[in-house]
This record gives sequence, structure tokens and C-alpha cells, in this order.
Amino acid sequence: MPIFELRLPCRGCGKECRATITDSTRSAKIRCSACGITLLDARSITGYVYVLSHPKLRGLLKVGFTKRTVAEEVQELSWVSGLPERFVLQAAFESSTPEKHTAEVHRRLASKRVQGMEYFEVPVPFAVKVIQDVIPSGPLDDEGVPESSQPGQGETSSSSLGQWSCGLCKHEWRAAAPDRCPLCQSTAIVLLAGARPSLDASTL
Repeated sequence: MPIFELRLPCRGCGKECRATITDSTRSAKIRCSACGITLLDARSITGYVYVLSHPKLRGLLKVGFTKRTVAEEVQELSWVSGLPERFVLQAAFESSTPEKHTAEVHRRLASKRVQGMEYFEVPVPFAVKVIQDVIPSGPLDDEGVPESSQPGQGETSSSSLGQWSCGLCKHEWRAAAPDRCPLCQSTAIVLLAGARPSLDASTL
């Protein structure tokens, strides 16, 4: 079984901390041994159930699952489809049993299914509601967290939020100054609208 050594510099005190994990590690929360700041808070995810649309397939949604990142799934489907444009991610749900959850969603959407395919003639809100009935944790929010586990209203003013878009998976969300897409973790993000983050005078 592979063992991975992590070297994590602390952003608080500057100390380099080390930790080891294996490929069977289900979760890890690592704190700085000197000042106690959390350096890593990670957990393994079995897979996702997703809802995709496509500009050339109006009125149809693809509902499927992946055990990779959603971005990898969207990218591969866009390559192999032969269609001139990319699929667009509409919603994604974390799933502990993605095959089982997807099969149940397909069963509930059977009357709207395009025969022999994972495409359904339903609007996005309807598809999301059906999946949410199967996966109660809810879809991932703009921070990549299931809606049911969100804390109370944050302190960030809505006026300071911008509208961002991911160049890889096409996900759009509102945030102050993200450094990556909350769903696929790509750093290829673009500010669409809203106030740009102010620059620290020390960087000028």
C-alpha cells in the first residue's frame, strides 16, 4: 500500500509540518504542531451524480455519475460526443454509492427518458429535485459543499461578491476572490461581473 508524505508549510508561523497518509485514508485533518492552525482538512469522495446540459441539445439533460472529478467527466464527454460545443454542468451531488443513486434517479425519471440513453426531457429544477429526493445532502453549493451542511449566513457582504466562471467545467458562482473553481478545482477562472478584489498596497 503506497504511503505519501506531505510537507505542509504553516501560513501562520512558517513552520514546515509533515504528515503521512495512504491511499486508503478516508479523511485527514492536519494541524500545525507549533501554533495549531489547520493545514489540511481533506476527505475521500466515492463519486458524484451530475446534471449536464448542452447548447445543441435543447430541452434535454444528461444525468449520470462519475468516480472521477466532475470536470474530468465533462471534459471527456465533450470530447467524445462529436458536438461542436462543450457540455455545461448544471448541478453535482456527492454520492457514497453513485451507481445505486443514479439508477434510482433514472428509475424515477423513466417516463421522461430518451430510449436507451442517459438523456431526459426535463427542466433543470425538476431533475435537481428528483436527485435531491434520492441524495438528501443536496447539490454542491458554490464552495463545493453540500447545501445541507452549510453554516448560517456568512459575514461577506453581497456587494463585495463577483460572478465567476470556470473555463474548464463552465460552472458559474458568486464569491469574493476565489483562486479556483469550487467544483473542479481548476484555476482557469474568469470574473464575469462585480467588483474586482482590491489589491494589497504591499503588492504594488
